[in-house]
Amino acid sequence: MTGIGGFLGAQDPGGYSAVTTHGLQTTAEGLLHLTPPGAAISGTPLSFNDTANNSRWATWVRGSLYLSEFLSRVSYEPKDTNSVRSIALSFDNHDLVELLLPSDALLAEQCSHVRDYADLRGDRGAEIVSQLGFPTEYFSMILGMHVAQHKSTVELITATQVVAAHMAMIAKHALAVRRPDQIDGRILPMIPTPGHGSFPSAHATEAYAVLTVLEALATSWGGFEDLDNRIVMMRGLAERIAVNRTVAGVHYPIDSWAGATLGTAIGKIILNLAGHTGVPVEELRYEPQNQDFSDFDFSQNGGTMGLHSCGQFQTSAAPHFSWLWDNALTETQKV
Repeated sequence: MTGIGGFLGAQDPGGYSAVTTHGLQTTAEGLLHLTPPGAAISGTPLSFNDTANNSRWATWVRGSLYLSEFLSRVSYEPKDTNSVRSIALSFDNHDLVELLLPSDALLAEQCSHVRDYADLRGDRGAEIVSQLGFPTEYFSMILGMHVAQHKSTVELITATQVVAAHMAMIAKHALAVRRPDQIDGRILPMIPTPGHGSFPSAHATEAYAVLTVLEALATSWGGFEDLDNRIVMMRGLAERIAVNRTVAGVHYPIDSWAGATLGTAIGKIILNLAGHTGVPVEELRYEPQNQDFSDFDFSQNGGTMGLHSCGQFQTSAAPHFSWLWDNALTETQKV
């Protein structure tokens, strides 16, 4: 499962063992007599409602703040008009993404693509299994990142994919699209079929959201002489993560189209929240067609394949995402 559990428990030690708990108790009893009686010395209060306190909090606490900061500005509306059903997601009352429900006939047609992709399972099995959780390591490989040197960047990646997963689940619930193996018994997935709807793909949503954020971050770092090559590889990676889910037998290609659409929009919203100026958010509408998915088609030919831009907007920065972005900017790669 990706996304939703990305921050849960991070930097929270939980309970101690029974032996350690008892040892701490007896040690405290043995030390307290060494100090004088009386009231505690008053300390200096922390700043009120200030991101200066963020570095004091456990990672999972900051994760809750990022998620709340994003979702508090989201609204959505399931639409059912004139035989067209869709989910429309908005941000700050601006239209963000509308995804139209695929027909049963289209899903049946898409199953042939899913069956064809099964031939790649032998080659991609390790990728598919290791990408059941979010594949931060794969993006790190391209940008030469190390968790000790890029703590804030990794946290930004995690925040992005957690937000993306939540947004995908809103759409999945409303549209309630059956998985490929529930339509065609010949698909026989190589991993367990997830317990939620197929459309859009959360993996594609997360991958394209992270791609959008990391492309802007790596560009802002200004340290890569071969930046164009790295961006090309990141785009290829986002596509590969999405397609791997079709190879595994749990997603239609149109799921990746919808996920890439939603993820790109989410990534641009996060850049706006981070105070990264000059990044307009496109208002997108995706009407699924019987197409395979590729990043080239998504980025170059989307207008002829059901993806439509309906306008643009920008939105205001938010304190916690801005704090995280500013910290990630300091982790620049100088090569």
